[in-house]
Amino acid sequence: MSIPAEEDDGVEADQSPPRVIRFADLPRQPLDQGRGSAREIWADVDHDLTLRWQLRVVEIKDSTGLLVGPVGTHHYVVGLAGPQVAVRNSESNRVLRRAHVMPVRSATVCFERPKLRPPGASSLVVLTFAGAAEPPEFSIRTLTPQAELPAGAQLLLALRGTVRVNGAEAAPGSALLLDATRSHRPQGASAHVLTVHRPGSHQDP
Repeated sequence: MSIPAEEDDGVEADQSPPRVIRFADLPRQPLDQGRGSAREIWADVDHDLTLRWQLRVVEIKDSTGLLVGPVGTHHYVVGLAGPQVAVRNSESNRVLRRAHVMPVRSATVCFERPKLRPPGASSLVVLTFAGAAEPPEFSIRTLTPQAELPAGAQLLLALRGTVRVNGAEAAPGSALLLDATRSHRPQGASAHVLTVHRPGSHQDP
């Protein structure tokens, strides 16, 4: 069933709203090491079920944590909320700030939190993809009134503020699964969002 679009949405009236994914509704899986959890927001697979990409929200509650992806995968790690986390790989050991991105060219991601830290979990977003294939493209940006997502955008995650796409709304702690065959006009001036795109479909300005 479709719903009428408001005039300022910039979408066709017969376009169905995106699917809303709320992190609190997702099942938790334990980390490979350390206290914490990983929840799959969405995974894109090809016709033979080979993983193209997977987006997860990860919570670290211990001083260290370990997340292991399938053999041959790499990751992008994005700071989300809570005490800052250091992400360690073979090349560096860097503290990840909120909305900052760190590539990890290994199937294994090691997390470290300072021993003297405020209480609560540290939250991150981890985008996992097949290292031998063209990676999915993603962007982190603050929306403007003229913002448009071209065809190829598959997922939109709210980092700060509330964003609305064709009648569906996402605030921090939720994401929108988009119809990748068409463009979208997100509404939510000053909202800070992360979007994931099909490989080769989007180029950042």
